[in-house]
Amino acid sequence: MSTRPVRISLNYQYYLSAAIYKWIETSSPEYSAFLHDKGFHIEGTIKRFKHFCFSRLLPRQSRVDKKQAQLLILSSDVEWYISMPVERSLQHLVTGMFEKREFFIEREENRFVVEQVETLPDPQWERSLPAQRVDPRPRRESSTGHAGMKFTMLSPLTVSTMHERNGKLQPYYLRPDDARLAAALQTNIVHKYESLYGAAPEDAEFRCSLDQTYIERQTAKGRRITQKITIKEGRTDASEIIGFTCPITIEGNPVLIALAYESGLGEKNSLGFGMLEIANDK
Repeated sequence: MSTRPVRISLNYQYYLSAAIYKWIETSSPEYSAFLHDKGFHIEGTIKRFKHFCFSRLLPRQSRVDKKQAQLLILSSDVEWYISMPVERSLQHLVTGMFEKREFFIEREENRFVVEQVETLPDPQWERSLPAQRVDPRPRRESSTGHAGMKFTMLSPLTVSTMHERNGKLQPYYLRPDDARLAAALQTNIVHKYESLYGAAPEDAEFRCSLDQTYIERQTAKGRRITQKITIKEGRTDASEIIGFTCPITIEGNPVLIALAYESGLGEKNSLGFGMLEIANDK
């Protein structure tokens, strides 16, 4: 993408999500409505997943204005990664992107133009994964071998539990040191698998561990790895989500690891959370 230098709120994730839905809608209004309103669900439950994730904006040059809570983009080139494991979603995204190359953040003068689209090669997983996906659900495949891989986060990770507050059930977002974090991430990825394949995985092993050395180093420098992001900032239906950014190692079923990589780890993936990148030192 390229754009002139602009200032945008640090809470820009909603606009990126809206752009993705708009591109899909340009190709297929019916499929966009299905993905936005329904998504992929587990039979007999209310759990639904959109099965896409995206990175934060990655300008060549930028500066954060903490006082104004703004990102100042200084370069004309900006990279942005989007991941979708469902072939039909990806096809509609690309079709719409080529038909309508522009989108904006906050206001129309903050206009971004898509100049180049590239497909990145799939990682070399420990075990071969489905080479071709059947729409709308990929082929089911189980795994017998286990793998461990280290990832960095291209967008913050968030996962929550429900608790009662003022007589209402509300999400409580888990912090990096919460003992429930690993179990919540494992439950989430199993549910994502079920929503695509129609059954639970035969091998549900999926263990996540954060890089404690990184956390200690950031703490020593007085830096927080958690952040609060406002979705639909400035609107009456705005909501706040707490996430964090930290290297993470995932061990277990390679099929589940691949799904976390492609669909996103944790919750709120379609709003700009949980995109992973394989760490360079792996």
